[in-house]
Amino acid sequence: MKQSWHGAAALAVLVTVSAASPAEAQNDSSFTLQAVRYYRAGQPGQGSQTAVDVFCRVPLPLVTPLEAGGGGAFRFSVVVRDTGGLQLASFSRLEPLRAELLRARGASTVEQFAFAARPGRYTIEVSVTDSATGRLERRQMVVDAFDQSPQASDLLLASDIRAVSGTADTILRMGEVKKGPLVLTTTGRPVLTPVEAKLGYYLELYPGRAETTAVSVRVLTDSGKQVVAVPPAPVSVGAGGGFAYAVLDLAGLPPGRYRMEVAAAGPGFQVSRNAPFGMAGLETIQVEAAMAAAGEWPAGLTEAQLDSAYSPLDYLMTQDERGVYSTLSLEGKRTWLKQFWAKRDPTPGTARNEQREQFYEAIAQANKKFYEGGASARPGWSTDRGRIFIKQGPPDEVYSRKVSASGNPYEVWRYTRSRLYTYIFMDLTRFGNWTLIYTNDKTEVSRPGWDTLLGADALHDIVQQD
Repeated sequence: MKQSWHGAAALAVLVTVSAASPAEAQNDSSFTLQAVRYYRAGQPGQGSQTAVDVFCRVPLPLVTPLEAGGGGAFRFSVVVRDTGGLQLASFSRLEPLRAELLRARGASTVEQFAFAARPGRYTIEVSVTDSATGRLERRQMVVDAFDQSPQASDLLLASDIRAVSGTADTILRMGEVKKGPLVLTTTGRPVLTPVEAKLGYYLELYPGRAETTAVSVRVLTDSGKQVVAVPPAPVSVGAGGGFAYAVLDLAGLPPGRYRMEVAAAGPGFQVSRNAPFGMAGLETIQVEAAMAAAGEWPAGLTEAQLDSAYSPLDYLMTQDERGVYSTLSLEGKRTWLKQFWAKRDPTPGTARNEQREQFYEAIAQANKKFYEGGASARPGWSTDRGRIFIKQGPPDEVYSRKVSASGNPYEVWRYTRSRLYTYIFMDLTRFGNWTLIYTNDKTEVSRPGWDTLLGADALHDIVQQD
């Protein structure tokens, strides 16, 4: 779920949301903000920028159930200002919460957003408004964008790190951020448990020249006592910078607050960064298990929500799965959906169904990016662009023109990695309703006379982009 806002030329913002978890608040149940910064040199003739990930922990005791025994919701709002008080960006979103989450002791949710800014100082104000009572909580933090290249970024910790393995794998799930070829599952300040005790780190390095650095890792208690030490390992870094990452198994670490320290040293280069994390106890595992059992998908969904979850499955259904769902009772629909996804679970027997999560995350992104309004209002997933986005993932290249020679805007999507596909969409109505007019994908249909619709000039422009 990502959306961009632009405020002034200096700054752009995007927002995502992480899943709620009782483990997140076992070591820190306060309403907190945390920022992680990365340096971006920019192209010749352009100024540098600082990319910033911001993580906001929202303890769920701030949220009151909307009705007895029911779920709740809160509005999450962000405003970013420069030193002169000028508002550069803002966004607001409503976050619904299941009743099981509100009943879980110590549960919290983490909202993550990011911005990129030119050198300077920025104030971030975050507010959470409880939908039931209107109670408002605010937090502020100041972030300094780098005015010159530092030796390293801030340290980002993660509960999991995976390498991107293809175009489809670039669709991020809840709680994930992408850094180059890596996707990290993170809430900014991870809290581990005795059964999920792996902790990863990501650190960007910016030496003045290409060199091999020795990267070492230590884990310290809150009081500064060393409890884990990993010997230095060589990491080659190019002249333009590079990154170091690893995942450590910290099983056996007692419950408490800790810091991970990552140091890198080379000829004329020495830097150290640290970040906090926590280790929770067995009681957290018990709470998480109870929540998982109570909220097993699609338990608790209304019939309207079940129908919404069913509608996009036309992209995945086999012939013998069609025409059954609409004849079922409410519980029958729940059972049908549960069985549908159980057959497609890549890791049966575990609490997560990664394929289901990835599919509905793609639906959510398509709904945000490709909603078409007007008289023929359609959710993004059911549009031509949304369908291709869900099937193929984000395009590797996008070429667009607001007005072509025929007078109609068009977009060209190209997939250049694992599949060599081209899709051309045109706004035939000029009211924002985009139609697929051409593709070399044999599973899709091109519109007769598509080249005439584009016109010679547009065809020439498209060829020039190849």
